[in-house]
Amino acid sequence: MDPLLAQGALLHERAHARRRFDIMAPMGQRSRSAYWFIAFPMAVLFVFTLLPTVAGLGLSLFSWDGSGRPTFVGVQNFVQLARDQSFRPAVRNTLLFVVATVPISVLAAFGLAVIASAPWFRGKAVARTCIFLPTIVSIIAVGVVWRWLLADQGGLLPGAIRSVGLRPPSFLDGSWAFVSIVLVQIWRGVGFCFVLYLAALAGVNRNLYEAARVDGASRWAVVRHITWPAVGPMTVFLLVTGVIGALQVFDVVWAMTSRAETDATRVLNLYIFREFKQSRLGYAAAIGVVIFSLTLIVTWGQLRLLRGRT
Repeated sequence: MDPLLAQGALLHERAHARRRFDIMAPMGQRSRSAYWFIAFPMAVLFVFTLLPTVAGLGLSLFSWDGSGRPTFVGVQNFVQLARDQSFRPAVRNTLLFVVATVPISVLAAFGLAVIASAPWFRGKAVARTCIFLPTIVSIIAVGVVWRWLLADQGGLLPGAIRSVGLRPPSFLDGSWAFVSIVLVQIWRGVGFCFVLYLAALAGVNRNLYEAARVDGASRWAVVRHITWPAVGPMTVFLLVTGVIGALQVFDVVWAMTSRAETDATRVLNLYIFREFKQSRLGYAAAIGVVIFSLTLIVTWGQLRLLRGRT
């Protein structure tokens, strides 16, 4: 080999090694800085999420009214829950709420996002604002407005039904109250899924649509075989987070029923709220453990079911 070429290769190798050393040294410093940056949010999660969760699990084994010394009762709170006639309707309504709201919200948001992102659609900004607006409105305002719209006496919707000679149902009583809550939750929750689907659709490769158009695929075929699979990861995210949120439902039920608790509208978190007000903290914690367990089981089942489909 030419000596000049050999010397040049040696110098290049030394320069490359020095540059690699210079790059690797700051990486350790950057890693330490990254740990410091995430230390505070991790500490917040530890103090306000992990510790209360562990404390709640422990409290479920005690009887305590908030004063004095807790009394250890073991699984007695859970045995009492199994015998409680109000507990079963709460579990049933919570699971029905999940099944009735989450899939419809996700599918409706996907359909609206596909339409709003289509090139032929006009008024995208207005549509996005109108669909997303209910998501950011205060739930108390939502509850007050919908109670006024659905009230038997003076409600706008029952009055409109009576004006055409029909007898309106009691939208805020009995089983109709639960249906009304479900519909309001869907109306309120679609906007969040809609915005995330719009972001997911913006990342779909447009060449796939062009190829499908050249092959003569219909719009339905394009949506079914290209768009829907492309947003699969977002669908899994929305289903999992939606189910977790629906299992913990409280605000929309509390606002819509004006704190009136019946077997038709009682959910687990509303049950916890009632027990907490009565200073039965151990019993309320046991209900929280049930919600926690349901959340773990349902989330694990969803991930197992959807893992091979995305």
